[in-house]
Amino acid sequence: MSWSSWSQRSRLRRLSVVGLDVGPDVCSLVVLSGSSSHPDRVCCAERLNLPDGMVVQGEVRQSVELGLWLRTYLEVRDYQPEVICIGLDSTCVSNHCVTLVSSLSPDDVVFQLQAEAQLGLPEFAAEVCIDYSVEADVAPVGEQRYWVHAAPRLRVEALQRVAQLADLKVLAIEPRHEASSRTKVREALVALSPASAALALQCDAAFGLALRAWQDEGVNFLPHRDEAQHVLRRTWLLCVAVCVMGGAFLAGGFAMVMASAADAQLEKLGDTAASTRAFDEVKKAHQHAKAEQDRRTKQALWIKTRQDLQAQSLQWSRVLSHAAHGVWVGSVKQQGSRWTVHGEALSSNHVQQLVKQLKALDIWEQSPELPQLQVMPAVSTTGLPVWQFRIEADLKVGA
Repeated sequence: MSWSSWSQRSRLRRLSVVGLDVGPDVCSLVVLSGSSSHPDRVCCAERLNLPDGMVVQGEVRQSVELGLWLRTYLEVRDYQPEVICIGLDSTCVSNHCVTLVSSLSPDDVVFQLQAEAQLGLPEFAAEVCIDYSVEADVAPVGEQRYWVHAAPRLRVEALQRVAQLADLKVLAIEPRHEASSRTKVREALVALSPASAALALQCDAAFGLALRAWQDEGVNFLPHRDEAQHVLRRTWLLCVAVCVMGGAFLAGGFAMVMASAADAQLEKLGDTAASTRAFDEVKKAHQHAKAEQDRRTKQALWIKTRQDLQAQSLQWSRVLSHAAHGVWVGSVKQQGSRWTVHGEALSSNHVQQLVKQLKALDIWEQSPELPQLQVMPAVSTTGLPVWQFRIEADLKVGA
């Protein structure tokens, strides 16, 4: 089933989106087009007849081959979409309710939720990608509840490769049951004709995935929060650069104007008093330009310091993430260049191994030390003793 009837010129002005549903029994595809506000045309709604072995029970086994096959499929039919949303088999998605202290930074929240979701799975489970939302119900004072959704990282990365080989930008990877529920919202179909809506609803999950481009809500196993922070950080740096350049041009222009005014005044008056006043004005302009230059230098130093601190945080975060089995991190505190970690572990060897991994990082002014390591009176639910620890160190760059 296919439907394609738009001109090359109009396509350049419109958004064209692929919804690819990788289901346990069959794979479906829907292509929608429309304006930036809503979709108004169903270009294609089909169940795909894939070569054997590419997808087995909802799992992509040959991601490169599937991506190249999909690109050829779209090119032959001249759909020319720009982006794609892909559905993941819901049976491989696990859901967790996690409670954390409310004072954690966004990076610490992501780190702790990742660790808690991994610990909630069997020991043999592969590494997962997560997305989360804040629990709407009121939590106890000082705490915050989160709904965490986890999917195998290997499956998510396979779907990303499919989009890359198909030469499409992937907007979202979400559970297919959530995509199906999106088609039940009447407002999503208001701009489509009854015939187009009926055609697309034959592949409801793929239809809901394509609608994601106009309704960006729900679970997304792509690192969309990191990308949003990157965009904000890049925008902020661009604004700083524009302000610095504008200040430099303003100071230079002001200095030139003042110098020109001083010359004209000297020629007109021709006396010592006028020359002195012109010199004073030029001196003030020079001082203003120098102050502006000092401000830009301080801004650049501040930006570099924050970037260095962020790079250091990424390094020790990776080490703590790899040490998630056997070690539970209660809190991470950084005050100035002083860095402190509190947590619990199943054995002293787990803690010593974590300290050893941290010392190997080239980010310390003073290497990590272990001033506190003691056995708690109580034991864990496994019957094993629980060790409390505190690790302290000094970073090379202060806040």
